[in-house]
Amino acid sequence: MSADESFRRPPSEVMRMARMGSAHPTRLSFLRVMLRRMRDEGWRFDRPVWEIDAQGVGRAVYRAKGPERSYCLVAFAHDLPPEMRSDRVIATRWDATFALFDGEPTRADLDRLEANVPLQEAGRVGPSELSLSRANRSVRLFDHVVARLAEGQQPDPDEVEAVGYLMRTTAVYGSGKFGAADRAVIADRPEMAAPFQAEMLSVWLTREFTVDLAEHLAAVRGGAKAARLEKSMRRSLGVGNSTGLGMAPFLVRHPVLLNNWMAAKEEALARVRALPQAGAKEVAEFRVALLDAIENAGLWRSEHSKQVCKLGELRHDLERIDARTEAFPGTDSHPWDRLWRWGQGLSLEGQEALLALILEPHGAVIDDLAATMSADEAASFRIDGGMSVGALRALLEKHYDWALAIDFTKPESAARFWYVSEEKLEPRLGDRQGEAGAEREQPLGIAKLAFELHAALRVWADEATLAEFLLARPDQRLMARRAQIAASHPFAEVQDNLLAAEMLPIDIMRCKLAFFGASRFDPRSDKWVRISLFQGEPHLSEMSQGDGVMDLGGAGAASPDGIALSDNEVESLCFKAARGAGLDWGLAEEAGQATRWLAAHGVDGPTTLLHHLLAAKDRPASVPPSLALLEPQSSEPLCPIHLGAALSDLGQLRSVIEVGPVAAPMLLLPFLARIAGAGGVELGFEGGSVSVGSGGIKGDVARLAMANAARVILAPIGQGPALQSGTRVALEKSTVGGLSALAMETTVPATEQSRSDAGAKIDDND
Repeated sequence: MSADESFRRPPSEVMRMARMGSAHPTRLSFLRVMLRRMRDEGWRFDRPVWEIDAQGVGRAVYRAKGPERSYCLVAFAHDLPPEMRSDRVIATRWDATFALFDGEPTRADLDRLEANVPLQEAGRVGPSELSLSRANRSVRLFDHVVARLAEGQQPDPDEVEAVGYLMRTTAVYGSGKFGAADRAVIADRPEMAAPFQAEMLSVWLTREFTVDLAEHLAAVRGGAKAARLEKSMRRSLGVGNSTGLGMAPFLVRHPVLLNNWMAAKEEALARVRALPQAGAKEVAEFRVALLDAIENAGLWRSEHSKQVCKLGELRHDLERIDARTEAFPGTDSHPWDRLWRWGQGLSLEGQEALLALILEPHGAVIDDLAATMSADEAASFRIDGGMSVGALRALLEKHYDWALAIDFTKPESAARFWYVSEEKLEPRLGDRQGEAGAEREQPLGIAKLAFELHAALRVWADEATLAEFLLARPDQRLMARRAQIAASHPFAEVQDNLLAAEMLPIDIMRCKLAFFGASRFDPRSDKWVRISLFQGEPHLSEMSQGDGVMDLGGAGAASPDGIALSDNEVESLCFKAARGAGLDWGLAEEAGQATRWLAAHGVDGPTTLLHHLLAAKDRPASVPPSLALLEPQSSEPLCPIHLGAALSDLGQLRSVIEVGPVAAPMLLLPFLARIAGAGGVELGFEGGSVSVGSGGIKGDVARLAMANAARVILAPIGQGPALQSGTRVALEKSTVGGLSALAMETTVPATEQSRSDAGAKIDDND
């Protein structure tokens, strides 16, 4: 089902930060998607391990059993002194730490995790773990709940409403972080296909643990007279989260994923607006959702001046919606569309709340869209080098008109710069005039990058190819790639200037958190926000028909030879190292993707890249002088990243070519696999050959790894190697250390202002 275009909002309206910063969770939010699937499939839950002592210290395991697989949250409870409790990402100790295990852990797995998970970033997990997280108690509410339950009483409802959670997470890591399983490992599982399902499951099971821990401590203190939380009180407790600037760059760095999230929500709105009638059942469910929203808005508290104003607008607008829909739907056709059009007179906060409300009763119409919200970002990574410069210029003028209209000669248009702190490796936002470090700016100012690409194209003839342009201007590669992505992904870009003086990062953060399913947005500054997850949602025991099914009762992180990085870690580290070594951002992206491909096929690409980058710092490799690769080359070896990118831009290899000498020719293999087409490509060198295709690698790989400054012959072949399933390569610590040192060249020393912006002066221990 697809709605008529007349019911759709244009990206120029949807992708503005003020509107994104007014987003509300909907039934397409990721935690709601997960809960529906578990309810519909009859998942079962139990707690096979509870080894928590009288001080609340120990470990527990919560098991979720689906139709085909089980997942287990392994929880570790700690005795944390109050002075050690901090919600900042730089903390080193927490009240509780967690890992989501793929399957059911053995005692040996639990012992291994107990030695690593409490350390968080300082430890390592492995591909049997899907997420790593930690949480701190709400001192005020946790102690209150334990004390009341110990006396056989229920907590004070006002205290519960004021905080809303017993613990708040300070980080939930997945997708290959710190050795965990890569997203690709689970992406084809139905229960994990939607975005962030492993992370949502981890947080939901964490919520159960927080309640169990409070009841356990109350029972220790109160003995037989101790009470358990009433069902309504349990439901009212979610899991808190405090998050800062680190979340904001995510949506900018993942344009295809952002497009798919926003496109799904906009398609859902269009489908509902296109309905010719409003059924009695849907109208009744809408009214229930509206009353819930009014109640929630009444309980929602904030001390931030901007949010206080927005809350006032929201409460007023919800009252207006209530009055407007007393006689809804009336007799006219397309009543939901009429309601939506009327709602355009509301504030942005009210409009986005209305969107969530009218989606709520229409699961049968829109729930299938959850399956469209993931993204294979590698599929759109390759640049079409055959595009003409004129076509690219026209593309920019169509899709980035909002950026080209900005006057970047004005200081206020580029007043900020995004960077990574050398001190804590956290994303930060700097003052271009008042702080040092702009020369290491992260490429997040997309409006300015689009403006600069458009200016660079002016001196090129329309008929020139993009491949020719990028060979001469590799510094424009990143933005050229984004522009081609935007041509087929209309919601890929935040259509605002992320470097402007008045830009509010919290707007991007709220958009992402709303897609997670967060509620009760409570900003502590324009760069720091507290939210709640799963508040009001069912607990494990409520997920089945009947009385409930809650029964209370991997590979290692490293080998003796080195450190086993996940594919995501390989790509991220090599990307940063390449940039730190001096490659332009777009070529650094190519280096990251190339080494990821090699590592995924069992080849130690990171070490090869490190040796190449270090050698090139002392004696830079040369760049292909033109796209006529058969021309005589200079005596200096060609850079394999530049050469590979140029070959990729040219497209499928159709004839034999000889090129070189090439530094570290091993790094060419991923690019050759990319252009192999339906067959393969053979790389011949003195002493051997290696063939590649979309499936893998075959040939004298070890000998090629030792080759350097080699002349190579590239030839298309009819059939590439068979599909291979690689295993993680254990990297030498010296390789990881060397790449990390280069990556640090992209960071900026911290200042007192940057520490303050990151939350150093915010006391978030409630």
